[in-house]
Amino acid sequence: MSLALDVRAGTPTDHESALLVRADAAAMARTRTRRIGVACARGVILALCLGGWALASGRLVDAEFLSDPRSVMASFVDLVVTGRLFPHLLQTLGEVLAGYGIGVVLGVGLTLLVAAVEVTHRVLRPFLVAFYSIPKIALAPLMIMWFGLGATPKVILAAAFVFFVVFMNMVAGVYEVSPHQANTLRVMGAGRLALLTKLVLPGTVPYLMTGLRLAVPEALIGAVVGEFIAANRGLGYLVGSAAAQFNTAATMAAIVALLLIVAAMDFGLELAERRLLRWRPAAVEAAA
Repeated sequence: MSLALDVRAGTPTDHESALLVRADAAAMARTRTRRIGVACARGVILALCLGGWALASGRLVDAEFLSDPRSVMASFVDLVVTGRLFPHLLQTLGEVLAGYGIGVVLGVGLTLLVAAVEVTHRVLRPFLVAFYSIPKIALAPLMIMWFGLGATPKVILAAAFVFFVVFMNMVAGVYEVSPHQANTLRVMGAGRLALLTKLVLPGTVPYLMTGLRLAVPEALIGAVVGEFIAANRGLGYLVGSAAAQFNTAATMAAIVALLLIVAAMDFGLELAERRLLRWRPAAVEAAA
């Protein structure tokens, strides 16, 4: 009799397991279908933009002013084949990565301090707001005067742009922690360190990933602004040099190189986000 009960009790469990497997497979299929659809939609939008640009060039707008996709691609290929692109690309990429890394470390570090000692945010807030309100572009000439014409001022500008994006996003995550969950952990005997490591910091990860992705173009802006003002190498210098010669195709080709840097870094962060945020519900992931 007991054996029969065990068999009966086990049968629904097996059935439920099969249903869960089917649901997971269906969810994965929907995810793949959605990603394919997004990729196709992006391809269509890109094709429409390039097609509209090609049609407008020389018809609606002077080709010397707007250039055209074929000329820009030819200029980009020429930069690659002749080797002129890579020194500038490596210079800008190094400045962007260095500034990005410094800005992220400073933003995360200050957020950890705020999470551990909440009064820190109230003390530092007016100073941070005052510094954030200063247009970063206005700081570029000062950075050049203080640190010279090398890579240092570009790295500092990139780090300044990145720091605030990362910090503001992570602090928002800190203040979004559920008080009910915090009180529950305290009742269970959790101390300040346990609250920080088990609740607050894991809760800020989605906000951190958002800040990291938003900070990529900010880092590029900081480095390129510095190169615009004073540099003899870098993609910003290449853009300015081509524009000074009224070479629209070469100018846009250099801009394409800048876009490739952003696209590559954003793609890498997207892959990292998928790995770090596997625990998110499928609906939340789809919305993201």
